[in-house]
Amino acid sequence: MIIGFFVLMLVGVPIAFAMGASALFYIVVEGISLEIATQRFFTSTQSFAFLAIPFFILMGSIMEHGGVAKRIINLANSLVRHLPGGLASVSVVTNMGMAGVSGSAAADAAAVGGVLMPEMKKKGYPSSFSAALNASASVVGVIIPPSSVIIIIAWLANLSVGEMFLAGAVPGVLISLAYLALTIIISIRRKYPREERATLREIGKNFFGASLTLILPIFLVLSIVMGIATATEAAALAAVYAFVISVFVYRSLNFRQIARALRDTVYTSTVVMFIVCSSMIFSWVLINEGVPKLISDILLGFGLPDWALLLVIIFIMTLGGMFLDTVPNIFIFVPIFYPITAEMGIDPMHFSIIMLCTLSIGLFTPPVGTSLFVSLRIAKIRMEDTLKDVAPYFLVGMAMVIVVAFIPSLTLWLPSLFSQ
Repeated sequence: MIIGFFVLMLVGVPIAFAMGASALFYIVVEGISLEIATQRFFTSTQSFAFLAIPFFILMGSIMEHGGVAKRIINLANSLVRHLPGGLASVSVVTNMGMAGVSGSAAADAAAVGGVLMPEMKKKGYPSSFSAALNASASVVGVIIPPSSVIIIIAWLANLSVGEMFLAGAVPGVLISLAYLALTIIISIRRKYPREERATLREIGKNFFGASLTLILPIFLVLSIVMGIATATEAAALAAVYAFVISVFVYRSLNFRQIARALRDTVYTSTVVMFIVCSSMIFSWVLINEGVPKLISDILLGFGLPDWALLLVIIFIMTLGGMFLDTVPNIFIFVPIFYPITAEMGIDPMHFSIIMLCTLSIGLFTPPVGTSLFVSLRIAKIRMEDTLKDVAPYFLVGMAMVIVVAFIPSLTLWLPSLFSQ
């Protein structure tokens, strides 16, 4: 089954179809009733919590088509454009702000890169650097709440969605700040231009313009954590809020853009849910064959200390992130690694964020990094042209993953404040 999956991937079959087809092959060969596949495929998403995913996607789509990215870019521009590599720094800060709105790395890469990368080219930034920067900075979109990927992990691991949102906030911001520091260092070494410092009046004006957008993720997460609304209810309210401010306050959303937002929501939700359904069949086969226990016995049999074993797990997940998208990896790694980390005494919420941060790095690494491909398409360059510029961001990202892994309080401190 696994060989068949990778063969299908290599010949260009989409991930969802490759996972589903290879799992069905196993089921047919083993003589297992196809009703198992049907049941796993259709019942896997029959969860009230999963209704939050299309609502979050709708919220992000409305914001994207409503020109919210431009307002966040203006605010980030006025705050950090005076730093070395002005527009490069703006890209990092904007992606951090967009993460709290869209919840999608690819969407952030497209929205921010489409505006900033042409401007960076005019200012003399190499296209390879702009693409690498935009791709790497966008990955916090799946870590900083709200995030549909966090909902999937919480559902699989039977964790609180609200507390998982809080757990991802600090690591996501730290990764963004690490990328900002790296960008400044690179800009100083390469003598990239900095812009004129913004006045307090300009900062205040841009902050006011983006304020209604910036309070949305705060309202959303707090409403879930404080028990005012479930994740699904909060997501639905957030979608309505995004519609109201885009149409009646910003007046930046017309009928045609609303139609596009709805269309994009349907497409994206369908893709995500189809991947989830196929991954559930694939994951069931792995569990049915005892693969998680086999791998657990092998890894624990090495007799490694806990810190070394955790590094091995991070290394395996890093390789997985390079070749598969985040959601399929989650369905593969959750049943395999959760029992191991439980024996190691690692909090499941903490390990969930470790896994999420590790897999997010794969979104901008070859050969199948989603955010990287989006940025390459905007920059109109080849993947091999960006490898040199991607490398330092990959190393810094992995360093931050290790920091998050070995300092649990970075993940667990914020949820602990609301669980008391």
